[in-house]
Amino acid sequence: MRRIDSDLEGHPTPRLPFVDVATGSLGQGICAAVGVALNARRIGSAYRTYALLGDGESAEGSVWEAAMFAPAHELDSVAVIIDYNKWQATGKSDDVMALQPLRQKWEAFGWSAYEVDGHDMGALVNAVRNVPDGSGKPVAIIAHTVKGKGISFMEDDNNWHYRSPDAGELLRARAELGLS
Repeated sequence: MRRIDSDLEGHPTPRLPFVDVATGSLGQGICAAVGVALNARRIGSAYRTYALLGDGESAEGSVWEAAMFAPAHELDSVAVIIDYNKWQATGKSDDVMALQPLRQKWEAFGWSAYEVDGHDMGALVNAVRNVPDGSGKPVAIIAHTVKGKGISFMEDDNNWHYRSPDAGELLRARAELGLS
């Protein structure tokens, strides 16, 4: 992790087969997703476009510009999944830039918005399978999560935002997750 030659160098890159666009700059993922969805319509493709956003990233103005654009152009094939762990790089999200009421903000911008337990894989899969949801609107899935969940020394600790575990910490984390 955090090595330039790794699939886990930091932000997702097109080196991974399921990533079409590298979006290391915060807020650019949803912008690219909206553009991809607009192009899908232009070429007559029925594919869906998904973007993963962090809650800290959701304070970026470009996120809200794209959030206004998608429903204005009826891009119901685009969905965002927001990892809402209540942290951003420099502190608690609400201390840096309050996002509440997050669901209502997405709805006010013209999106169908849903909240799920981001640790419940079944709930996430079900939400993703229901895109589009028949409303003719883009979809925002707010996945409530806890950073580092299940690992006692990482859980809800923002010091791990930029840090990788050493070999001993990795073994301990794997054991706590039952992956020994």
